Amino acid sequence: MKWALLSFLLLQARALNRPPPVGEAGATASGGRFVVPLHRQRVPVKSDADTVSYKSVYFGHISVGGPKPQPFTVVFDTGSGHVVLPSRWCRSETCLVHNRFDPAKSATAVDIEHDGTRVEPGAARDQITVAYGTGEVTGQFVSDRLCLGEVPAGDEEAPAASTSSAQEKPCIDLRLVMATEMTHEPFHAFAFDGVLGLGMDSLALAPEFSFFGMMTKQRALEQPSFGVFLAESDDEVSEISFGGHAPEHLKSGLLWAPVALPELGYWQVKITKLRLGNQTLDFCDDGQCRAVVDTGTSLLAVPRAFAEAYQGPLEEAVVSPPVAKDGSLDCRLAQGLELTFEVDGATLELHAGDYSRASVQLQDENDDSWSSLEPATSATALGDDDGEEKQEGEDDASAAAGTTAAPPSSSRCRATMMPLDLPEPLGPKLFIWGEPVLRKYYTVYDWKEQRIGFGLAKHVSDRKAAPQEDVAKKQPKVQRKPLLL
Repeated sequence: MKWALLSFLLLQARALNRPPPVGEAGATASGGRFVVPLHRQRVPVKSDADTVSYKSVYFGHISVGGPKPQPFTVVFDTGSGHVVLPSRWCRSETCLVHNRFDPAKSATAVDIEHDGTRVEPGAARDQITVAYGTGEVTGQFVSDRLCLGEVPAGDEEAPAASTSSAQEKPCIDLRLVMATEMTHEPFHAFAFDGVLGLGMDSLALAPEFSFFGMMTKQRALEQPSFGVFLAESDDEVSEISFGGHAPEHLKSGLLWAPVALPELGYWQVKITKLRLGNQTLDFCDDGQCRAVVDTGTSLLAVPRAFAEAYQGPLEEAVVSPPVAKDGSLDCRLAQGLELTFEVDGATLELHAGDYSRASVQLQDENDDSWSSLEPATSATALGDDDGEEKQEGEDDASAAAGTTAAPPSSSRCRATMMPLDLPEPLGPKLFIWGEPVLRKYYTVYDWKEQRIGFGLAKHVSDRKAAPQEDVAKKQPKVQRKPLLL
């Protein structure tokens, strides 16, 4: 699978050829906490003839502008720092399949430069270019009112900036990026319209672009934090909770780890030790290992040096479960080596069922899957991967749990990881904890204290799990540690 850092480059040159400036309910409120349901989309990645893998994204509803709010769907991405939406000036096929923002229809919109300076009518505009591995977005800047959640039916004419509805409608004033160009790959295939970055302030061009930073300043939040829950099946709903976490999604208590190098803007932690099964590796003994917790990445990404040394033993140890009567292969039941991360004496364990997916050996081919992470200074997309292994097709009803229906005879569970080659200051020993980690662990991002909380996520399947005494035996290793990573 191909993965690359999300990078940006501010273009100060004046573009004179640019056009002139012109289901489920949304966020539910509980005191100072707002919950946005997340929808899961699985997009097939095809070879010349067949579907060979799927890429997953989770997205929710927002609206922008007023008095008639304009609705959008966005990925809530902890690995980037800006809100990016297609604009009405983008007329490519890729943009036309998405909702596009029209500032001329918003009484609260103000065309601005990147530093917040108002743009005079007819004047040239600052631009920003954002590279997503195989894709790219170029855009301009606007300041407007953004609200969490879906626009309720019959409420389309409600003023988005109304102070009378401030307690019911979680809205903030924010600087946005309006995309004037979006490449076909990967954006055309995705159902979501844009990206809502949740990286720390230093990941954005200015604090006024930082969604959660502005939210903590403008809203009376219950807590200056947000929590993410990813469902493992269609029997439950993924969600992001702003202003605190959702205790009902926790199976264990929250344990906290400090953010490493917060000046870089990433939600990342330092890894002090790695274990593969019962073997302690020396890979992180030099103190350079870190992991970014990234809601915009669908797999577990590892340094290429780690993959070259240890992915072979991981794959060889994976034992697939028997194929079920209905022909499905449930890789959550796969057996193999545990991959254990330690931070300051705390541990986070991934079992074979966490990092394995159904797959079949195919020819090498690059995968253009969604990528996240937005470095604050780099102007170059980094860290692509040769895509040596492809996951076999999974239907939507079972894929969230790592299950594939009616697998071919060659299908089996395999360790699925993305090798990365990243330079300093992020690399070279950077891990990306994407969907496999985020499904197993509920994560909380504490903005004020610059720390990340981890707790075992409570899923619907836990009601059908082993007897309580068996589950309890698995908990002390986590609970007795001061931190969990």
